[in-house]
Amino acid sequence: MRLQSAIFTLGDTLFTPDGAAREGLDKALSLFKMEGVWLGAVTALSAEDAQKALEKAGLSSYFRFVLTESVALCKADSGTMFERAMKRLHSQKDDTIVFSGSLAAIQNAKDAGFRTVAVRGGAEKEVWRAMRTAAAQSLENYSELLAQTNE
Repeated sequence: MRLQSAIFTLGDTLFTPDGAAREGLDKALSLFKMEGVWLGAVTALSAEDAQKALEKAGLSSYFRFVLTESVALCKADSGTMFERAMKRLHSQKDDTIVFSGSLAAIQNAKDAGFRTVAVRGGAEKEVWRAMRTAAAQSLENYSELLAQTNE
């Protein structure tokens, strides 16, 4: 099955604590873009703050949109949010993957029928273990994703 779209939760999925892009993320997003994968982001931040964060990290050009809680009228880590983002990407669940650094988001996306990738971010050891168990795939950093595509 070909990957058509990916949804990222903003926060530690994309950014380091100082607001920079996570290791290997720019190359992974470039690869997605080259392969025609459409990217969207979901967040509890305001649209303005989300855009500023993406611009600061040099990532804004990769994302077709940022869907906020205030626009979607649901929580950023909910299955409903992921479904609304998927529809904006004109995709289907089978063709969409959700990347998140939140256990709740991973579980909610999985329960909604999405394939999931847990991203380590700032998760503590026990939470990270639970995230890895819940998700279809897990990444300490995005360089691992690049290594997997080269195998």
